[in-house]
Amino acid sequence: MLHLLPTEIALQIASYIPLQSLYQVSLVSREWHSLIADNSRTVYRNAAILHHFVLHADLQAESSCREQRDWTQLCRRRLEIERGWRGKAPSTAKELTATGKFVHRIKVDQHEGFVITTCYTGGLYVTDINTDRVLWAETHVADYAHCEYDHGYIIFNRHDNGKEVWRLARDFQDSDIPEDFKPDVSMITASEEAVRRNPSSTGLGHFRPWALLQMPELTRAFRFSYPTLLSANANDAYIWDVPTSRLVETISNLQAPNEDGPLGRLNYVDVNDKYVFICGSVQLRIFAREGGALVYHLTKKSLPPMHWDILPESNNVTCPSSLFQSQRLHEAFHVSESSLSNFKAAHVSSSGKDLVALTGSGAFVWIPGFERLFHREVSLSDIAVVLNFSPSSDRIQDTSLYLALGESNEKAAVATRMGIYIISLDSGINKLTAEAPPRPGVSVYRVIKYDHSRHLSFITCLQMTNTGVFFNWYPSSEQNRFSQPTRHLLALPPPQPPAPAPAPASVQVFADQAITPAQDAEAHDGEGQDVHMPELHLVESSDDDDPAEDNASDPPSPTIVGPPPLVDVLEDEDEDEEEEEVHIGFVANEEAEDFEMEDMEDMEEPVVIDNIQFNGDGFMQVMNDWFLPINPSMVHCIHV
Repeated sequence: MLHLLPTEIALQIASYIPLQSLYQVSLVSREWHSLIADNSRTVYRNAAILHHFVLHADLQAESSCREQRDWTQLCRRRLEIERGWRGKAPSTAKELTATGKFVHRIKVDQHEGFVITTCYTGGLYVTDINTDRVLWAETHVADYAHCEYDHGYIIFNRHDNGKEVWRLARDFQDSDIPEDFKPDVSMITASEEAVRRNPSSTGLGHFRPWALLQMPELTRAFRFSYPTLLSANANDAYIWDVPTSRLVETISNLQAPNEDGPLGRLNYVDVNDKYVFICGSVQLRIFAREGGALVYHLTKKSLPPMHWDILPESNNVTCPSSLFQSQRLHEAFHVSESSLSNFKAAHVSSSGKDLVALTGSGAFVWIPGFERLFHREVSLSDIAVVLNFSPSSDRIQDTSLYLALGESNEKAAVATRMGIYIISLDSGINKLTAEAPPRPGVSVYRVIKYDHSRHLSFITCLQMTNTGVFFNWYPSSEQNRFSQPTRHLLALPPPQPPAPAPAPASVQVFADQAITPAQDAEAHDGEGQDVHMPELHLVESSDDDDPAEDNASDPPSPTIVGPPPLVDVLEDEDEDEEEEEVHIGFVANEEAEDFEMEDMEDMEEPVVIDNIQFNGDGFMQVMNDWFLPINPSMVHCIHV
């Protein structure tokens, strides 16, 4: 009977029909088949909107573009992509070797076809995803630099309070550069050198200096969501409009205590056109733009007690050539997390409607329509979904590594010390595969063949696009090795003059407490800081041998490595031994703290590069026995 309605009304009704149902109704009804065939552009455009295949901004751009999009092909391709994410269609893995040997941060521009990386040892690379060829490189970028990228702008930090902004070279003329915070001489010189080193007739992936933004004070973390840059320290957040190089707003007193205490240690920040999201170790706080009012805060104890434990699926049937394996969601009751587990990261969706967060103990929190909480239209337990990625853990531990949020398809990726997981957040998308939506409204898939526990611990960045996930990983020759039990190294301080009174054995020494004011002033922004540490002598700790002090002196820093990184010195009680072991880990970012060093006897034949020795599991040894666990990883990408 619907085909008897006026065409406009019938098409309006069809706009609520999922893709699979559109195909089915065209098979069972000649009238509907004719209606869909005669109005295919409108029908499939509505279907793309229904399934969130396009953003509102893309629709506006499409309406002003002369070239008309093929909506039928778009829907067909996106359906195949969705099947790929769910392990029902082939997926491929690729290693990009041109991105540098010490990848620290990754940003991806799928439209332009390149990936941007910064390295532990300094430098920034723009690499073609398809050809694995360096398009453009900048060598003056600081060691351990954090970078942001959006809409053709790259932003990375210096070792001071400055943020360098570079823009795709073809997108502007020198006369377009704003008068305030113009690039300095070092940026211009570096740009000229980069052009000489990377000649190109097309200029693909080439950048030129746009601005040098000077923060009012040293900041710790920053996030760029075009056109807004948010840069924050422990107590103040600065909001910049990057295209005009203007400081448009300052939000102060981020740490102001409330009924649940202070914000805590700053771990992550995010921003959109309405809110600022500050992720602290104690609370996740949301501040309103244009005034800075605190509109909501979230603590770990306020999370719903019902979690969904992520477990392997026993009867899992996937496409043989897929790298994604479905996981089972089991509803279970969990008590409030210990204060030892903090908020690692938080992201707001591109639609501005959903919020996701990740705790250190592996709890992923999805809050759809989070603005409803501000007006008390709903309670957190009514709408929040909590996925637990460490259900078998018998104690709180720092298992989470990184959180990434996808683009228009609103997916998330989580890296933990146990695996890499893909989360489909939109329950309506399940209709694309003719499956019943799972109870919590999400589906979870694990990336297989990337499950080496020690290699997972060294992931320092994870990014998602509509068709792939990118992360730093060891070279492929290391991928298939079995995990080996960890043997810790005991850290013994060098001889010191007698102290007036010994420190209590139960005291924990945290990294940020060990930084002097002078060191803190030298620390750079971003998620991985670079400050000097007190001298430590490392010796192997075993059950049979007594620890002996390593008499090797602390050598000068290698020129390609930079100063020694900040470490966490944490006391750990062994269940079988009364002797205390100290875990020493290289802090690559705030989301991957507590790395463990491996027994050197278990490593493969070492490789020497530039007078630096790399052992089998990626640990770097300077030739006079001074060890730095730096990961010589490259970018791996999995495409669907």
